[in-house]
Amino acid sequence: MFDFLSSGLLTIFAFITVISIVVVIHELGHYLAGRWCGVHAEVFSFGFGPTLFAVKDRRGTIWRIAALPLGGYVRFMGDAGAASEPDRARLVEMRARMGADAERCYHFKPVWQRAFIVIAGPLANFILAIAIFSVLAGALGERGYLPIVGEVSEDSPAEAAGFQSGDRILAIAGQEIERFSDIRMALMWRPGEPVTFDIDRNGLQLQLIAAPQSRRLPDGFGGYREVAVVGFNASGETYERAYNPVEALGAGIDRVGSVIGTTGQYVWRIITGRASANMLNGPLGIVTVSGQVANGTVDNAPNAGAAVGGLALNLVQLAGFFSIGLGLVNLLPIPILDGGHLVYYAYEAVAGRPLSEKAQAIGFKVGLALVLGMMLVATWNDLVYLGGLGS
Repeated sequence: MFDFLSSGLLTIFAFITVISIVVVIHELGHYLAGRWCGVHAEVFSFGFGPTLFAVKDRRGTIWRIAALPLGGYVRFMGDAGAASEPDRARLVEMRARMGADAERCYHFKPVWQRAFIVIAGPLANFILAIAIFSVLAGALGERGYLPIVGEVSEDSPAEAAGFQSGDRILAIAGQEIERFSDIRMALMWRPGEPVTFDIDRNGLQLQLIAAPQSRRLPDGFGGYREVAVVGFNASGETYERAYNPVEALGAGIDRVGSVIGTTGQYVWRIITGRASANMLNGPLGIVTVSGQVANGTVDNAPNAGAAVGGLALNLVQLAGFFSIGLGLVNLLPIPILDGGHLVYYAYEAVAGRPLSEKAQAIGFKVGLALVLGMMLVATWNDLVYLGGLGS
């Protein structure tokens, strides 16, 4: 009973920590961009719900700590929220009512400044991820397996394609491969699709074509994931690399760029019907992964000091990945998300006037339906995964 309770508490702690980091940084991006553009922030809240503590700074912004520590939000003067932006008639009425304060109102700023404030949230998430991965690269370096084929499984796509032990994978579908873990990332959404492998075999450059198979394999956390495999493992040859500060920054940027590129390709393949949406995860998935990482780290640590250090390290790294995900999701061109506001501003920049409130209301309903649909699919995936834990 105590083990279950402590495991549950650690899961909650890990989830709150990760979500708070990525959401607060996202909102800080909006806040700092708004401040730079002269927009007054009425409230910056750490968490939601009843106020536990609040203080007003010299600019008039209320900084509050709320009872539910699940992220936070910033509210600008005149911000209408997720549903809509005022049309021309309402803007005239608002300016007359607000008087001199209109100059500090979000909606009376030039369209490029409003777009900058909106995009600053996702941008802050990407910057956070770059900072996290750069610091980790500089402090810990990098180690892993070289992309060299070890054992080739019998009756596998790799055997049929002609792979041999010792082949070095140079590229997959034109994507450069530097480490063995890159192979899984390149194949993850391509089950059943013929893929071109550029390899080096004893100095000879060859191209082989193999179609990965979808396999349900243990993920190391007590559950199973559908992964695309071709049927070979790593040779066991390892590499280690240390980074100076400049190289570490480059490594962080490369890591974030790789995740963005991989995720973008996956989402596009879902939209075009060339990939399954079974890898999409929602809040339940974030809770599950956070708990798995936290509990796995603590359970495998040799002592309390190692447990605390490992927990902090792994949660920060997890926050880096989730930060990228939050930034990308918010850039989707769906009303109620940051990307939807950017679409509205693009229309306003071209047409010279805001979209009508009627059109915005329709867009809000469509956007809400799309977001709820994605959440439904993601939650179903989470439940399927949870149902397989320990089985």
